[in-house]
Amino acid sequence: MKRTCALSALAMFILLALAACTTPQPLPVAPTGIPTLPPATLPPAVTPTPRPAAVGITFPASAPSAAAGEAIYRTKCVSCHGVDGKAQVAGARNFTDVDYVRAAIPAEFYRVVTKGKEQMPGFEKDLSDQERWDVTLYLWSFAVPDSALAKGKTVFEANCVSCHGPDGKGLIPQAAPLTNAEYVLTRPLTEFYQAVTAGKGIMPPWQDRLSVEERWAAVEYAQAFAYKQLGK
Repeated sequence: MKRTCALSALAMFILLALAACTTPQPLPVAPTGIPTLPPATLPPAVTPTPRPAAVGITFPASAPSAAAGEAIYRTKCVSCHGVDGKAQVAGARNFTDVDYVRAAIPAEFYRVVTKGKEQMPGFEKDLSDQERWDVTLYLWSFAVPDSALAKGKTVFEANCVSCHGPDGKGLIPQAAPLTNAEYVLTRPLTEFYQAVTAGKGIMPPWQDRLSVEERWAAVEYAQAFAYKQLGK
């Protein structure tokens, strides 16, 4: 009898131990809750801001035409600057100087065409605002020929259209307004080149992905969204 009771007690103890092992235990309470992350936000859309080069400048109502500017250049400018843009008289600017043109601001060229500078007369009374812009952008063709723009188009379409769009109008709010004349024509190409090289805002740097020549070609083509290049 005592043996039977002992066996029963042992069996009961084993059953209780097994039940304790299989019963799920509550998870420990974390000392602090998981923090809630703020919603991700993108930088605001690019808004053109006034620049010193824009002071006193009348920007064109329609995109300047380099082709229309060529006819004006041959009538008004060729005697001093030459058919090839390399200058015919002392003091005249050589427009085939690529480094100079890349660092120049189109709006400042327009100001000189309008008001004159040193020995060069102003054409404010002889040419309309649109005509002065046309001839100003024609000057860029001496340093940035159609062949350079064709190469730039290839680079731009392969690397830039996802944000800037094939027409330069931008597919995202943060893309630079490349068709905005005041935004583009008050900045030198060197500024755009630096932005492409080192990155700016949400745009990544391209210095390790594109060669120096490819980056220059891309920004020269991007600038041309603000005017009608030769042949268009």
